[in-house]
Amino acid sequence: MKGGEIGIALLMIFGLMLFKPESAHAQQDTTATQVEEQLEKAFEELDSEEVGEAGEQLTQFLEDLAANPVNINSSGLDDLLQVPGINLKIARAIIEFRSSKPFEEKSELLEVRGIGEATYQRMVPYITIGGAESRFRDMYMRPEYWMANRKVEVFSRYQQNLQMREGFREPDSAGGYLGSPAKYYQRFRITSNHLSLNLTQEKDPGETLQGVTGFDYNSGHVALTDNGKLKDFVIGDYSLSFGQGLVLWTGGAFGKGREVTGTISKNERGVKAYSSAQETDFFRGVAATYGEKLEITAFYSNRPRTASVISGDTTRFPTSAGFHRTENELERRNNIDQMVVGGRARLDTPVGLIGVSGYYNEFSSYIAKGTSLSNLYDFEGSENSVLGIDYRGLVGNAFVFGEVARSQNGGLGAVAGIETPVTDNTDLALSYRNYQKDFQSFLSSGFGERSSAPQNEEGFYVGARHQLNSLITLSGYIDQYRFASPRFGTSQATGGFDMLGLAELEFTPKLNVYLLIRNEIQDQEFEIINVRGAQELLMGEEKRASIRANFEYQVSPDVRLRSRIEFVRNKEAGASWEKGFLLYQDIRIEPTNELRIDGRISVFDTESFSTRVYQFESDLLYVLSNTVLYDQGQRAYVTVKYELTEYFDVWFKYGITIFEDTQVIGSGLSEIKGSVRNSVGLQIRLQL
Repeated sequence: MKGGEIGIALLMIFGLMLFKPESAHAQQDTTATQVEEQLEKAFEELDSEEVGEAGEQLTQFLEDLAANPVNINSSGLDDLLQVPGINLKIARAIIEFRSSKPFEEKSELLEVRGIGEATYQRMVPYITIGGAESRFRDMYMRPEYWMANRKVEVFSRYQQNLQMREGFREPDSAGGYLGSPAKYYQRFRITSNHLSLNLTQEKDPGETLQGVTGFDYNSGHVALTDNGKLKDFVIGDYSLSFGQGLVLWTGGAFGKGREVTGTISKNERGVKAYSSAQETDFFRGVAATYGEKLEITAFYSNRPRTASVISGDTTRFPTSAGFHRTENELERRNNIDQMVVGGRARLDTPVGLIGVSGYYNEFSSYIAKGTSLSNLYDFEGSENSVLGIDYRGLVGNAFVFGEVARSQNGGLGAVAGIETPVTDNTDLALSYRNYQKDFQSFLSSGFGERSSAPQNEEGFYVGARHQLNSLITLSGYIDQYRFASPRFGTSQATGGFDMLGLAELEFTPKLNVYLLIRNEIQDQEFEIINVRGAQELLMGEEKRASIRANFEYQVSPDVRLRSRIEFVRNKEAGASWEKGFLLYQDIRIEPTNELRIDGRISVFDTESFSTRVYQFESDLLYVLSNTVLYDQGQRAYVTVKYELTEYFDVWFKYGITIFEDTQVIGSGLSEIKGSVRNSVGLQIRLQL
């Protein structure tokens, strides 16, 4: 780390320690644990590269929601729909329930129609019954109105890989990194019931830092929330998520995973002030939502993007990486502009919510698509627009949803589904999606096999969850899908099949076990040398199967143990089976209300990257850690959270991975010489 950056970091920490608070709110460890468990369920089945962009935003969304829980006694329909586990049917049942009496305990939600124990546990970290405070709707001009329930949060985070990567050895002129290996993040945020002010700054490893104002990434906003009919008003950075995500969706979403029901439909978040460190997946400008039964949203965004230049004013599609570490990366930083303008109208009717969304997008350069077959139907040009209509409603006890959208070139995308109880103990979820190969909606995120924008995919999903008895819950899904045009790495149409089975056993409140089986088969091309000695391309199947057993035991109120063993088999098309396994022992110790320690030791052995295994790890607040492990080795980490005072928290993490029979880790500028990879992280949070 360079001397100037050390000074900045020390000044930031010293300045925070001098700041005297008026009041504070301690982090609730139980809530944090529940949020972490939900994130683990959502992401550990996914490839870490797929999780990347959306994962961080969804992590922050859930952490923020847990820190600012929704009041079930006063929140409107939209706010209730932000809570995981609450759909339109349940939201309306909650509103109906509280019309006769307010909730005095959270557990009274179990008396609401449609809420079982599993659904209740999923939503409980994000709700509150609130207090008796009245809302100052007629006192807009008084400071008390804007400062009601005020919270001030200051974060400062430092992370660094301790092994020197090749990019830091290379001179600047040879394409090496210009900045230090350290990663800095800081955020200043003031929130109240009706106001939000935020500034987020980040420097990635290898990027330069020119003083406190010289961070590579800066994001801020001023937002008004919940002010009568003016639902949201944001100046600065914001995210948009509407309908089922086929037109506009930023900020991450749940997909296929261990939660097999309740995740195939999306509960829109509308306009949300943005405070994440994800550097590309947001809008910058102004946005507002006004209305009650009929809500109107309008937005305008204009911000710089980074894209590779092909020639003159022709570029590739803007990158989502957000790295500006080398002279080449800096040269093309923010070299084009993207303007987006659009809106949405949504009507709350007795039969459900009906919405219409659309936008017009313009780049300042001509975007040229890639040259591979998988890019054949990608967007090309400087202008695009997308328009869609969506629906969510109830038919008897069933929750139904759907959306249809059309891009400027005529490509169509559609998704529809139903979630319904079959018996008192059984829930069923069905969904069909058809995103045409020329559907070009690059500001969206639909349900499907791939986490990218919905395009070139048709699939049918069936998920079911059954409470066998008070101890055993069985659940699973089957998803059949097909890509009509070549996907990455193929030259023709392909398809696949994905299934998951899960048995959860809660022997006692202290001891629970689950067994998870997953199997996926996907078409894959491979080459052979035929009898004439020429290369020949054939179509085969890539198969991947895994089985996992997880044991969790609450030894005492202060100690929790978790053990896991997982076996993976993978067979590339035209190749032989390969296998791998992961074994870990995890411990959580909370000797006092102020101190929590998480530790884990893992052993892994895989024959190749194809048999890689994943483990979701405890990490610093707002950091998503779904670590991928491959080859042979061991990994260990320890995470410590200590509440120094009721307003001041500290997190620390150290992790180390030791590989067997490996002298080089990674490649290119990320290459590390040696068999050890370790990292350290430190974060402080001040709450006033």
